[in-house]
Amino acid sequence: MMLHALYAYAQREGLLEDPDVELLPVDALIEVADDGRFLSLTPTTDERGRGTKRAVPRIPKRTVAILPGFFVDNARYVLGWGGDATKARKNPERAEAFRAVVDAVAMETKDPGAKAVAAFLAKLDKQLPKLVAKCEEWTGEERLAFRWSGDDEGILVHERPALREAWARRRGAEGKGVEDSRRMRCLVTGEVGPVARLHPSIKNVPGAQSSGAALVSFNEEAFCSQGLTQGENAPISRAAAEGYATALNHLLARDGTRRYRQGVSLGDGAVAVFWTREPDPVVDTLLNVLDFAQATQAVHFAESPLRGLEPGKFDATPFYAMTLGGNAARVVVRDWFESSIHELKRNVLCYFDALRLVGRRERPLSVWEALKAVEPPGSRGNPPDLGAKLIAAALGGRPFPRELLSAALRRLRVPEKDDTSPFLLHARCALIKATLLRPARGVAPMEVSMSLNPDSADVPYQLGRLFAVLERLQYAALGDINASIKDRYFGSAMANPGVVFPRLIRLSTHHAAKADSAGWLERLLGQIMNRFPAEVWPKALTLEAQGLFAVGYYHQREDFFRKSTPPAQS
Repeated sequence: MMLHALYAYAQREGLLEDPDVELLPVDALIEVADDGRFLSLTPTTDERGRGTKRAVPRIPKRTVAILPGFFVDNARYVLGWGGDATKARKNPERAEAFRAVVDAVAMETKDPGAKAVAAFLAKLDKQLPKLVAKCEEWTGEERLAFRWSGDDEGILVHERPALREAWARRRGAEGKGVEDSRRMRCLVTGEVGPVARLHPSIKNVPGAQSSGAALVSFNEEAFCSQGLTQGENAPISRAAAEGYATALNHLLARDGTRRYRQGVSLGDGAVAVFWTREPDPVVDTLLNVLDFAQATQAVHFAESPLRGLEPGKFDATPFYAMTLGGNAARVVVRDWFESSIHELKRNVLCYFDALRLVGRRERPLSVWEALKAVEPPGSRGNPPDLGAKLIAAALGGRPFPRELLSAALRRLRVPEKDDTSPFLLHARCALIKATLLRPARGVAPMEVSMSLNPDSADVPYQLGRLFAVLERLQYAALGDINASIKDRYFGSAMANPGVVFPRLIRLSTHHAAKADSAGWLERLLGQIMNRFPAEVWPKALTLEAQGLFAVGYYHQREDFFRKSTPPAQS
């Protein structure tokens, strides 16, 4: 179903109108004269260094083998130049293979544009220094195409009618060779025909190779059976393979300021992409709600977080989402789900309702922000599965992962120096609240309010409130100090209150004696302690109880900030 939905998306978007070409960025154009003289090198990159996208003959899937493109390829194939010492070792072979294709096509078609390129490559050794002087900073990955001086401006050599026909014949011959060897029923279309031996690469997947990785591949004998080789083990026609790969590359492609056209980054190791069977604005809405990587996107939903998710006539339209990660040369599908737009809207509403917490009302907590808030310090990042499970909670209505609770508490327990932002405290406590309200199967949900609940019967919640009062009392007595009780005791008080709180209560008497107008804090301290037997402090709290502690602390702290003046003395 997953590949079928992607193939249908490619057909809907017109991505397969010409199956012999694909839309790829071209970084520079080499203009040549009739006799092969080098005339100019014209960069086509924008101010961000991105090449202009053009329809080019499909580049063959390459791993170790040398497989040249058809009149368009990177500098290592076209010029035999670029790359570090290891990559440059095979540049002469690459250039020779590329030249062989050009020579064969020029001889076959007698096309003047093809003959001009062939003449250029024949005298490349003499002309290369002039070219290299214009591209000294290239890496060898830059994609190059050719212009012939005899063509109108804007027409490239590979776009000439004779060469397009020659490329179609070559592609047809490749298909005929597969057809002669084996015909099988395609798992995507259901039609009987030749199958794709190798599938196109998927690019821009986190954790995968920058050159692309395969979603379906069989490159070891252990993966094969019944005498089948490579793609025959999962028979998919070439058209369907190119269709699903083109669709995925389209969804994952960079679009303007977005890292992904229709996807949300889930940290460094995963990305979620989504689409609908029929065009629907809900996709753009989801991109804005779930991914606030850009400040300009953040204000879009300032007044109403879910604007655009109102009931509509397309509510029965199927909705698809998949979470992808990379493992070197392979694409890993971490999750896949499908539903209707109606169900999607309900799930997203419930997701943001679970995250709703007093404070920071201007916009919702996006998935990207949530993951950044619990990301471990350093370069490790979150586990890839964490982002996949969080997006599943947002789009699929599934429970919030317990790993999220653990990650949020870990960052509260041992914060970094740059973790003093009120937003980070809000985000982590909002995630804790959500995991307590919608826990994994087998764990009973807890009642957690959006704002302060002074009448709560949960001891961990009241302990969190108590810690916030003790912190406020210390501030009233000493002001800003280098190491507050939060810096020194928050983590241990949350995990082992029976060890820490007796010491903090004794310390609070000294703070109360030094603080001016501390009577209202002492009364609040007494009110909270009356709600549980203080003489029997809990020795240890479970992970969920620690979550309640953190929410209680946050609620009480926010309540202090919301009051313009302390309660009047009685």
